[in-house]
Amino acid sequence: MLTSHQKGNPKEVIVGWYSTGFGVTRGSALIHEFYFREVANLFHVPVDTTFRNGEATIKAFVSVNLSLGDQSLAAQFQKIPAELPMSEVERVECLYSEECALC
Repeated sequence: MLTSHQKGNPKEVIVGWYSTGFGVTRGSALIHEFYFREVANLFHVPVDTTFRNGEATIKAFVSVNLSLGDQSLAAQFQKIPAELPMSEVERVECLYSEECALC
């Protein structure tokens, strides 16, 4: 799929992957390992689509290898700063919407 996508979008590069949910899950490490074969320094961005906190919540993580000496033991997700920017059109729409969950 990656090769096919790059044929139609040669300037795009993979920087990470996203999932829906509230954070890192058990399966996140497996999926991250799969994408890590293609791209180093990968981002994982969970997007809370349930609006649990009354807003669109996103988080971002990078994977850091935990090692003892020269031996790699595991990978750990570390949270990094992330924000959800809105375009001007999205902001104007929110002003007119009584039930805007993003504002």
